[in-house]
Amino acid sequence: MISINATLFVQIINLLVLIFILNKMMYKPIAKMIAERAATLKGGMAEAASLRERAADTKADYSHQLGQGRQKVRDRLEEVRRKTESEARQVIDEAQAKARGQAEEMVASIQKEMDQARTEIRAQAERVAKEMAGRILGREVA
Repeated sequence: MISINATLFVQIINLLVLIFILNKMMYKPIAKMIAERAATLKGGMAEAASLRERAADTKADYSHQLGQGRQKVRDRLEEVRRKTESEARQVIDEAQAKARGQAEEMVASIQKEMDQARTEIRAQAERVAKEMAGRILGREVA
């Protein structure tokens, strides 16, 4: 059976010394390492969260700039399209005006030629009529 004697006190002292040594040599350093590791992990997690937030901000900024760039391109294309349409309308209007002017000149030229032809035909008709009248009457008609 268990007997209480002086060895029990020695064993209790031995156990207390062992607990003190283990506490100084193992538990405190291990607890310190665990605390340092936890702090490092916490710092790493905070840094990762900060990096994620910066990445999200950068992505949002990039998306915003990309949207602005696309809008500028659309605006510039629209401006170029309007300018091109305006220039095309102006060229067409000028061409139509030139064509109308040429058509009017041609009509005037044809009208002039027709007037000259009528004059010539009248003159020829009068001459032929006088000749025919002269042949029919047998004398010259004035």
